[in-house]
Amino acid sequence: MSATDVPDDELGFFQLFFTDALFHEMVHQTNVYAQSKLGPLHLRPHSVWNTWKDVTLEEMKAYIGVILNMAVNDRPGVFDYFSRDWLGAMPFFADVFCRSRFLQIHWMFHVAPLSVTKGPVRRASKVGNILTFIRSQCLLNFIPNKHIAIDESTIGFKGRVAFKMYNPQKPTKWGLRVYVLADCDTGYIATFEPYYGRETTQILTRPDLPFTCRIVMHLIEKLLEKSRGSGYHLYTDRYYTGCELACELLKVKVHLTGTVQKNRKGLPAEVKKKMKLKQNEVVAYKSADQIMCLVWQDKRPVLMLSTYHNASTQTIQRRQKTNGVMEEVDIQKPVVIIDYTAKMGAVDRADHLCTSYNFCRKSLKWWRKLFFWLLEVSVVNSYILYNINRDADSEPRVTHLQFRKRLIEQLVGDVRNARKRRGRPSTQDKAERLNQRPHFLGQADKNHAKDCVVCSNRHRQGERKRTVFYCDTCSRHPGLHPTECFRRYHTLVNYKDD
Repeated sequence: MSATDVPDDELGFFQLFFTDALFHEMVHQTNVYAQSKLGPLHLRPHSVWNTWKDVTLEEMKAYIGVILNMAVNDRPGVFDYFSRDWLGAMPFFADVFCRSRFLQIHWMFHVAPLSVTKGPVRRASKVGNILTFIRSQCLLNFIPNKHIAIDESTIGFKGRVAFKMYNPQKPTKWGLRVYVLADCDTGYIATFEPYYGRETTQILTRPDLPFTCRIVMHLIEKLLEKSRGSGYHLYTDRYYTGCELACELLKVKVHLTGTVQKNRKGLPAEVKKKMKLKQNEVVAYKSADQIMCLVWQDKRPVLMLSTYHNASTQTIQRRQKTNGVMEEVDIQKPVVIIDYTAKMGAVDRADHLCTSYNFCRKSLKWWRKLFFWLLEVSVVNSYILYNINRDADSEPRVTHLQFRKRLIEQLVGDVRNARKRRGRPSTQDKAERLNQRPHFLGQADKNHAKDCVVCSNRHRQGERKRTVFYCDTCSRHPGLHPTECFRRYHTLVNYKDD
């Protein structure tokens, strides 16, 4: 990304990933899907679908903004966001969309072309066009630094789908698995590959290797193809680390460091046996392929595999209890473990950012869960790039929440609910006008006069009284004559001039 292409605001950085072309595609597919569903139906007179109209680009952006704000302000159900109850009222959502319009867009939301061919449908086709585009934009907008990490993320989903996974060691145990490559320094997600079962296995190269090696090489190849470089240092956990993977990575000039299971093929025979080591003792082995296997005795043996480090150690301080007293003690710890601990958390950091304010409404459609994960990846990556740009300009960083709130405002823009609200004033109005705080008078032009809520009565002939003045503090901006009407409205429970 050249200096002339750097965006000016939060929305500009977000649209490095969710471009207008992508929004147009989402609008088109949503409208096509709605026509296919509503066209053959004979609607009842009071059906919510009688008011359906095609979604516009502005509405689609506002819909995404509303979804992001729902993630920031969690509620038990979607209907709660549009409640007029004083305790739970949130004016933002009803001001942007009426409830029925939001639900229309939400229920008809679609991102991929409808399948018209006979025979089996590829699982990836449900959201494949969006996924492919976002993945390409991730590597287009930022090339990771030297240190990278690969780990799996789990998108929470408990519905019926053949490729749902279970991992008891993850915070989200049931869901869709995505293999992620992230930059260790920033947590930026550079590329990823969802797991669709056999469909994913078949697209991976090198069928002679185990799956754990193939998926890592697949992600590394995508990175090297885009960066056109080498010399990366990859960190993996024991699920992936092995001698086969280390050798394959050395062929493409990528170093590997990671924890390893002692029963992995190619490790020294001494490691596979139960070793009796003293506390903080280090034993290392090195093969002719420059692969080092290190064992360090902590509370339990820690096994490491690396093609980059040696067996050197470093003095660090650790708090431990001695005779019932906590004290700082110096220990010798291998540099490879210190480095691994500092770098391996990149994917976990990205996961933390993605799940901090994620849209977690239940859905029977698995592809929606994947789409909202892609949306979170786009928001998090744009947030990281935004702060990198502010660092370059010597400007203070913004928090994740600040970035999201500004992005939501810019996505919603000028989209507002055009329906007029009728009915009795809500309890929120009463609490607002009688809060014993200063209220200020506003004045509109003569073409926008309102009925005075105190002295005007349309039910009596000649009693309709209009005014250009209104309360600028109250959220409904009620029309009020200055002085007496203004005073009665803000001091009396029953303010009507009967």
